[in-house]
Amino acid sequence: MADEWLAEVKWAGDNMFTGSDTSGHTVVYDSADGVQKGIGPMRSLLTALGACAGMDIVAVLHKRKQNLTALKVLVKGGRPEHGLPKPWTSIQIKYVLTGKDLQQKYVEEAIRDSTEKFCSVGATLSPTAKITHTYEILA
Repeated sequence: MADEWLAEVKWAGDNMFTGSDTSGHTVVYDSADGVQKGIGPMRSLLTALGACAGMDIVAVLHKRKQNLTALKVLVKGGRPEHGLPKPWTSIQIKYVLTGKDLQQKYVEEAIRDSTEKFCSVGATLSPTAKITHTYEILA
C-alpha cells in the first residue's frame, strides 16, 4: 500500500483544478484571479486545519459526555507581503462551541489535546506558522 497514490489533482481549465482521494471525494480549487468556482489552495489548508481540530474537539467532548450541539471553527492567517513562496506564518483559530452545560475545563482539555496530540494538519503547519487559539462557549 505504500506505493498507492492517495490523491489526484486534475486541471479543469483556466486556474481551476479538481482534487480527489481514493474514496472518490472531490474538492474544487481555484485562484483569486480565476473563475472563482472553488477554494484557493492556501485557504484550503486553513479549512483542513479547522476540520482536523474540530473533529478532535468533538471526539474529546463526546468522550467526556459533554452536550455539544454545535461547533464553528473560524480560521484566519497571515502571510508575508513580499517574496515567494508565501507560507502561512501566523494562524489564529477561534472555536465557537454551543451546548447545554458545557464545562470549561473539558473544552480547554479538548482544545489542548487537539493542539498538542492529535491534529496532524496543525502539526504539519506549526513548523512555519505560529498557531494561536481562543474559544467562546454559547449556551
